[in-house]
Amino acid sequence: MLLRRKTVSAATDEELVLALRGGHRSALGDLWDRYAHLLYGVGMKYLKDPEQARDAVTELFEALSGLVAQHDVERFRPWVHTVMRNRCLMELRKRTTTRTGSTDLLEASAEDGEEDQLHEATLQQLERAMDTLNAAQRTCIQYFHLERKSYQQTAALTGFSIDQVRSHLQNGRRNLGIQLKRHADQNA
Repeated sequence: MLLRRKTVSAATDEELVLALRGGHRSALGDLWDRYAHLLYGVGMKYLKDPEQARDAVTELFEALSGLVAQHDVERFRPWVHTVMRNRCLMELRKRTTTRTGSTDLLEASAEDGEEDQLHEATLQQLERAMDTLNAAQRTCIQYFHLERKSYQQTAALTGFSIDQVRSHLQNGRRNLGIQLKRHADQNA
């Protein structure tokens, strides 16, 4: 349960953000009262765990003073919703990476030779499919998926805009899927 005060400030969200930027910590409490329960709902939608959702809300509010200082927040409600959603998605991505990493370790330590051969064959198919991509798609997929770089890091390394990186990733993944499906159909 997220605790809220009974009194409500008459200030607008934008006034509270300006006050928070000015160092008035009481504005943080007012924003908590207005949005903690809504952000908890966002956390539950994505994380599906009450404890983790509560922790995510708390962590967001701990960082909120710094975040509003870094960003030009014109409309607080949609902005804070987006920040919460992105934090949840990053957490889910971390979970997937952790799970994938532990699965890879289990596969690597498997004693069954057939499993190793199957894994190696799959990797070779993926390498061949990667070779069919254009240079921009291949580079973006290499940085983002294989080297686990963020969109921003991939954009900085390639010189593409973030929108271009997203486009190259989307098209590259689609083309990889087509190539892998083609290979599977040929071997079926």
